[in-house]
Amino acid sequence: MIKAAQRLGFTLDEVCELLEASQRRRGDRSDAGLQTRASAKLVEVDAKISDLNEIRATLLAALDAGCDDLATCAVNPYCPVPIVETAVSTEQTRE
Repeated sequence: MIKAAQRLGFTLDEVCELLEASQRRRGDRSDAGLQTRASAKLVEVDAKISDLNEIRATLLAALDAGCDDLATCAVNPYCPVPIVETAVSTEQTRE
């Protein structure tokens, strides 16, 4: 049960808290916190998926653009790698 909860993204501390809450409420049918925590964890997972989809799209764009060298790409206005924009801005600010 612990490993299954961890595969769902719950930390060991969170699993322990859920188990403790379940034991305290054993005879009581009221919520032991799983619904609330599962909803919060789902929000976290959705945010991670969104971030990963954005990273994936940027990497695909970098591959499609033929980016092979950050220094070369940094001077290319069509480079899709956002960190390069920051690096270029920083370099221009120093000059």
